Amino acid sequence: MLSEEARIGERVRVRADNHSTTLRGLAGTIEKGWGDPDSIALDLLLDDGSRQLFWHYELEEMEDDHAE
Repeated sequence: MLSEEARIGERVRVRADNHSTTLRGLAGTIEKGWGDPDSIALDLLLDDGSRQLFWHYELEEMEDDHAE
């Protein structure tokens, strides 16, 4: 995900190539952005209720479940 693509409230997934194997593929919602807009860190509320901070490049946009 590019830094400028990150939007509060957007559903995202942790990229499959993330260094943490326990976080790979987890989904959540962007709650807040921190830092420089060109290299933003994102506070993510994961679906299991936990919160985690990620760099923008560690996440990917999720396909719209309602797209046809």
